[in-house]
Amino acid sequence: MNRSLVQLLDKIQCLKSLKSLNALLIIDGSICSSDIILNKLIRIYSRFGATDDARKLFDGIPDPNPFLWTALIHGYVENRQYLEAFHLFRRMLMDSVAPLNFTVASVLKALAREGRVENGEALCGFLWKTGLGLDLVVQNALLDAFMRFGKVDTARRLFDEMDEKDTVSWNSMIAGFGNNGRIDIARELFDAMPEKNVISWTSLISGYIKDGKMLEASGLFHRMPKRDAASFNVVISGYIDAGDMVAVRKIFDSMPVPDSGSWNLMVSGFCRAGNIDAAKEFFEKMPNRTVASWSIMIDGYMKAGDVDTARSLFDQMPQKNLVSWSIMIEGYARNGKPGEALKLYAQFKEKGIKPDETFILGVISACSQLGIISKAESMVLEFLGPSAFSNLQIVTSLIDMYAKCGSVEKARQLFSMVHKKDLLCYTTMIQALANHGLCREAISMFDEMVKAKIAPDGVSFLGVLTACNHGGLVDEGREYFKQMKDECRIQPSGKHYACIVDLLGRAGLLQEAYDMICSMPMVPHAVVWGALLAACRVCGNVELAEIAAAELFKIEPENSGNYILLSNIYAAKGRWDGVAKMRTMIKEHRVKKSRGSSWIELGGRIHEFVMGDTSHVDTEGLCTILALLGNDMKFLWDTDGIKKGEFFSFS
Repeated sequence: MNRSLVQLLDKIQCLKSLKSLNALLIIDGSICSSDIILNKLIRIYSRFGATDDARKLFDGIPDPNPFLWTALIHGYVENRQYLEAFHLFRRMLMDSVAPLNFTVASVLKALAREGRVENGEALCGFLWKTGLGLDLVVQNALLDAFMRFGKVDTARRLFDEMDEKDTVSWNSMIAGFGNNGRIDIARELFDAMPEKNVISWTSLISGYIKDGKMLEASGLFHRMPKRDAASFNVVISGYIDAGDMVAVRKIFDSMPVPDSGSWNLMVSGFCRAGNIDAAKEFFEKMPNRTVASWSIMIDGYMKAGDVDTARSLFDQMPQKNLVSWSIMIEGYARNGKPGEALKLYAQFKEKGIKPDETFILGVISACSQLGIISKAESMVLEFLGPSAFSNLQIVTSLIDMYAKCGSVEKARQLFSMVHKKDLLCYTTMIQALANHGLCREAISMFDEMVKAKIAPDGVSFLGVLTACNHGGLVDEGREYFKQMKDECRIQPSGKHYACIVDLLGRAGLLQEAYDMICSMPMVPHAVVWGALLAACRVCGNVELAEIAAAELFKIEPENSGNYILLSNIYAAKGRWDGVAKMRTMIKEHRVKKSRGSSWIELGGRIHEFVMGDTSHVDTEGLCTILALLGNDMKFLWDTDGIKKGEFFSFS
């Protein structure tokens, strides 16, 4: 009976079939007849990613043996649920169940992936006390964990003291030193290794690639006595990172039989290189496309800004997973189509798939762009509950959303609830305060961050410079700009220069602003020249305005705003010849003003309005209300001195 049942379990190809068989075993009462069957069921549930079902089965076992505990712990680890694995292991010890060597190996892997150094060191002490520390499987797991913790000296000491070493031991050390930037020691160990295998060669090659030594990596690769798909893929990845797509093609073409990972690397590599046509070519040639293959290609189109083709591919996918849904929703949000992102989110909810952090962040981004706070809040509470506020990435994204939607007070309250703030969290709050004109508070927040020994980066400096800009704090702005360059050794980007140019321009220091632009180590972009042109409008400086506008006409000849702004500067000075010249240029370049749009959320629906659009179902009623409002505004004074009683026209 057990043998035939095991064979039947081995043939199961989907979760639905597994659940059906599990139900039958419960009905006939044979579910607990064999620990082998229970072990097999737990492992297959985990293989399908159904760890909740595996846990439900496990919790129903009266007295699980160490092998069953190990099966579930291993399942959690393989599904990257590392904390669940560690908590279950602690419960195992509390229940006085002695762990196996493979149990410990799985737990060490979980702790290493989570970076829980203290727990790892505590477990190490427990292992030596119980004698498990002398087991080769456990020792190899310890080597890997210490290397991932960055404790290379501890790993080396353990390795040197080991009575028995196998190929796994040597490979763990070679890979560990390579990953920790000690390729010289990795090479020494490789040369001293009594018997090398493909993994040994691949680990050293990977170390050289991470150290930026592609020539040495390539030389080793060509000297390999035997290569597998993993070694080819490591080298292909290295050349992709180096941007050498010619070498990438050459290595790929030399593969005897490329696996799905190799094909996916090629598609991903050409997408990263901006060659979407070559990526498409490889995608279409793939003998077997996986969900990952489709997702990579869709992501490539999204990053290239081709959302329509991305959506077309998404709709053609034979199977979709959480990653593919996340790519689409995040891609729509990133490409300025938050409405489409939320429409897709509504479809996703019908599938009954549990979202992860990446997915939730994409939806929050879309809600942030549309100003829909309630939808983001309800989604976070629905899928994560109160635990969401212990997730720093989610909290930071919510802070950003509240700030962008005008609820800076909510952003501030949420920020104050965070116990352990990181650079991104601080930077988001600094930018929020700066953008809402709370300049002194933004500066204080920046100084608080520095006092907390969190080193600022270019983005956080941009936030504090924005605060200085909005507050007209010229001296402080100069000081922070100098601090960024001289003390923190951060090379200012075009955005930093644009901010300081705008600050100087608003203060009337046009010549200093222009000198700053001329001293830039990179070619000034449109935002920099745009800041100077806007300042010239305020100060009425025609000469510098013409210089700035001339550069803008080269960079973005189709931007109507630059022509209109210079025309207004000419008009303010009575230079009607200049105004006429701008009108002529607009006609010659066929410049069209971008149509404005706005939207509002009512009753959970988004209503978008574009100038001249009459497609809304309530257009007639809306126009009537607008006309009534216009009548009420007839007798208001206009800030530019429009006479009382003059009618405001709407078009």
